[in-house]
This record gives sequence, structure tokens and C-alpha cells, in this order.
Amino acid sequence: MNFKFKRKRLLLSKKNKNCKAIGYARAIHNEFEYLEEQIKNLKEEGCSVVFSEFVSLDEEIKPQLNKAINCLSKGDELIITKLDRAFKNKKECLMTINKLINKDIKLRTLTGFFTDYDSSKTNSSIFKILYELDNLEDKSLGERKKEQLLRRKLSGNNLGGRPKISPLKESLVIRLRNEGYSYRSIRAQTGIALSTIRRVILEGESK
Repeated sequence: MNFKFKRKRLLLSKKNKNCKAIGYARAIHNEFEYLEEQIKNLKEEGCSVVFSEFVSLDEEIKPQLNKAINCLSKGDELIITKLDRAFKNKKECLMTINKLINKDIKLRTLTGFFTDYDSSKTNSSIFKILYELDNLEDKSLGERKKEQLLRRKLSGNNLGGRPKISPLKESLVIRLRNEGYSYRSIRAQTGIALSTIRRVILEGESK
């Protein structure tokens, strides 16, 4: 009697046979060798296609990164050398990770960062929590700044911009200048900053 073995689950190599790895590389305009090095490392890692571009990290839109993400399907993997090649801050990174996990797409860096879609619901929840916590930090910081401005306004403190001095001191600065004193001499006598002295004198001359 011949026994034929039937595998219940596909081997990982067969399961992922139709999945692809897409790479993304980024550098600033004078980093030609660095960009080439990233592309080389990503191809050696098994990327079938590597999208690359010279663009500042602070740019809101990275065209080639968007193309790379749009090429990915369920089960695929986006590979970058380091997180800072694709993302300018934690919020941007978390938003993209959420987007990829919800589409069952992996994200991996050559430095060891890894997100898996096998438990996408759990991972998605974790990253959503991290994203909301990051939003909380931003909102809390904004509110604290508003409170500080309000306190300064109520206490009569200067809210920024040019230093303010009293009309009496302005008159003193102009009088001393008219008497032939130098800016430095006026500063020594009044304790007022040179930049403020110059401004007061220039404004007085223009009136």
C-alpha cells in the first residue's frame, strides 16, 4: 500500500512565491554614492525593483516613495535601508505603517526594523495607539504654548518681536544722539541694547 503525503499548509517559499519585495532609496542632491550604495544593498536583499530619488527629507511629497507604495499588493514587502530614508518624523512613519498593515503589506529596514501583517489587527491597533499618543503630545504642546502666551499677555510682558522701551527712554536715546554721543556711549549710559538704540534713532529720523 502506497502512502501519499499531503501537506496541509504550503511552505513559506511557495506561499510567498507570488509576493514581491520593493525597495526605496533616497538621498539629498549631492549624495550620489550614498544613493547608489542603498540601491545596491536593496537589490542584494532581494528587491525586484528599487525606486530611488534625490529629494529632501522635509519634502511633503516624495514621488518615488509614493510609486513604490502604490506598486505593493497584499503579501508584498517594502524594504528601505533605514527609517529616515523614507520618513521625516515619527508621525509620518506611523501613518505609513498603519496604511501598509491595513493592506497586509510588510515594512522592513536593513537595520532590523520590521512590521508583519500576519497579526495585522493587533499590529494595526498598536500603531494606531502610538499615532494617537503622538497626536496627544502635539496637541498638549500647542495648548501649553497658548497658555504661556495668555499668561504673558495678562501680565503685560512682551509677546515677542522687537524689544519695547518706554517713551521716556526713547526720548533720552534721541537726545543723547543729538548731543553727539555714539551708540556705544548711549548703551553705556542707558543700558539699552544697541539694536534697540539703532531702531529708536532710525524711527526718530524718519518722523
